[in-house]
Amino acid sequence: MGVQKHEQEITSSVPAEKMFHGLILDIDNILPKAAPGAYKNVEIKGDGGVGTIKHITLPDGGPVTTMTLRTDGLDKKGFTIDYSVIDGDVLMGFIDKIENHLSVVPTADGGSTTKTTAIFHTKGDAVVPEENIKYAEAQNTMLFKAVEAYLIAN
Repeated sequence: MGVQKHEQEITSSVPAEKMFHGLILDIDNILPKAAPGAYKNVEIKGDGGVGTIKHITLPDGGPVTTMTLRTDGLDKKGFTIDYSVIDGDVLMGFIDKIENHLSVVPTADGGSTTKTTAIFHTKGDAVVPEENIKYAEAQNTMLFKAVEAYLIAN
């Protein structure tokens, strides 16, 4: 099994607690308002805590239309979540799973920095192409900025 790691950091003027709540704890309510059409459907099994499964269907026409996420760890006070992408065409047939570790860290100016580490576990010696990683990073940034704008406005 191959392993690739990708890290991303995004800073915001939104305080860490509010950002974590918006990005993680209340994302299923906020995202449809912040980025209408970003998801076609979300089916949730669980209470949002560890073990929760989310089956996500994305709009038609993109390179990815389905993904299943599992919450592996959640620390509401420490503003961290660990989750894995365990199924869907997002795995492109050569990725076993994608582990994600996200933390929202307060900054000295009252804002926050969201740090995400994605660990791609590939089948055999497969390598995730750089353009796929850049596409995912761009999508993550777009959704982050939409949620951030919503949180600032509300």
